[in-house]
Amino acid sequence: MQDVGTVALVLTDAPDMESLGLNAVNAAKAAGARRLLWFSSFGAKRDNQARFSRRHPVIDEAVRASGIPYTILRPNYLMQNFTFFYGDVIRTTGTIFLPLGDARISHLDLRDLAEAAAAALTEDRHINKTYDLSGPEALHTGEVAEQIGAATGRAIRYQPISVAEMEASFREAGLDAWFAEGLAELYGWIRDSGLGSEVTDGVEHLLGRKAKRFRQFAADERTAWLD
Repeated sequence: MQDVGTVALVLTDAPDMESLGLNAVNAAKAAGARRLLWFSSFGAKRDNQARFSRRHPVIDEAVRASGIPYTILRPNYLMQNFTFFYGDVIRTTGTIFLPLGDARISHLDLRDLAEAAAAALTEDRHINKTYDLSGPEALHTGEVAEQIGAATGRAIRYQPISVAEMEASFREAGLDAWFAEGLAELYGWIRDSGLGSEVTDGVEHLLGRKAKRFRQFAADERTAWLD
């Protein structure tokens, strides 16, 4: 990181994510970085039962203790999951298969996250701030299906599945065992804990406007679910 003035840190979920994050923060500090943006996760706490989520607050604390002017963005689950990861299944089956039960999630539009990151890096009023970022409403996955259906003119339904079924589907798709188990575990924790249901005003603080609604996202991305 020699001669790097600004560091934006994004980490993949991996067994050594915590050590990678701590090493990156230490390297930024040693290089004399003047600004640090860290993408953490929504509502992350050390006592979270999902392995992915409980590693983020360790890095949060290291960022705050680094002495580098920082901003921490903690985005909720992204609306784009329904196109990038589940779009093909929704398009071909008309069904959302997730182990979320009746949980509600305040999904965030990735476009809002991108704008928030630009604001965090260019506006000094966000220095040494932490923002939990959500969409403007907490939706049941059945409501997500209805809104995708309204945008596409198709009948889309939500079919709850078990955590074990999700893990098995990930393994069949070729994900390694650690990641498949961890991702399925995370969805189970969301379902059982209510993690992800809070609606925050973080986007409004950063951008001066309300976060985008899922209905708008569905209208903009409707072709992802059409043949």
